[in-house]
Amino acid sequence: MFFTGKGGVGKTSLSSATALALADAGRQVLLVSTDAASNLDEMLGVELRNSPVPVPGATGLSVLNIDPDTAAEAYRQRVLAQMEGSATADEMSAVREQLSGACTTEIASFDEFTALLADPAQPWDHIVFDTAPTGHTLRLLSLPKAWTGFLAGNDRGASCLGPHSGLKMQEARFQAALAALSDPAKSTIVLVTRPDRGAIGEAARASADLHDLGLSNQRTAVNGVFHATDRDDAIACAIEALGAQALEAMPDTLQALPRVDVRCAPSTRWDCPRFAPCCFRG
Repeated sequence: MFFTGKGGVGKTSLSSATALALADAGRQVLLVSTDAASNLDEMLGVELRNSPVPVPGATGLSVLNIDPDTAAEAYRQRVLAQMEGSATADEMSAVREQLSGACTTEIASFDEFTALLADPAQPWDHIVFDTAPTGHTLRLLSLPKAWTGFLAGNDRGASCLGPHSGLKMQEARFQAALAALSDPAKSTIVLVTRPDRGAIGEAARASADLHDLGLSNQRTAVNGVFHATDRDDAIACAIEALGAQALEAMPDTLQALPRVDVRCAPSTRWDCPRFAPCCFRG
């Protein structure tokens, strides 16, 4: 389950609440952050690592952070280790230089990501992804299809992957990841938005892009829906009306998706809806 959307709409809150609810129901759950600026560690009170860490007080829930720099360094070390004993110092140096670019960092993160999707031996009943803002997530979800197509017509790999990367051998894993993403019985995309025209517009564009990638099992979560508790508070009622207008103008593509509205917690005074505490129900 992937939670994606514009920055600040509450992806971390909703993905964490969902993971906790599943764990409370007795499932084995892995909550994964793909955001370099994730605050999951502060929210859950556990240090994020590149390997699963149990969350204290939440039986069955573990958390994992796909850190690009850590993943890239581990990838470099694996490639260089394969060359030891069969390559000269100059060759090792050349490969180390090849593996220092942004392409290597992207492929290393992608390798970690596909391992979670394609490994049938994973011990988790559910994997919940708390993703970076929309553009990064679309790039991440498009890579299995892009790299599968690249490998189909390239027998030599690419220089930024190293000569002994074995990328061609991983083609089956990339295809399995693509199949998992495209299978509505296995993967769900949750488009998180707020009752705001800008956030809703970005969610609609993301929905269309995801459909183009073959990822059609989508849902919408509207976070921070504000309802005034004091009908005599003109400011609160005006904010409620603005949110209602934005939801009424939601594009038909989003209107057609299953949707859950996440209301702001009731309060006896007016609070800015951007910072009001919210809970996930659904």
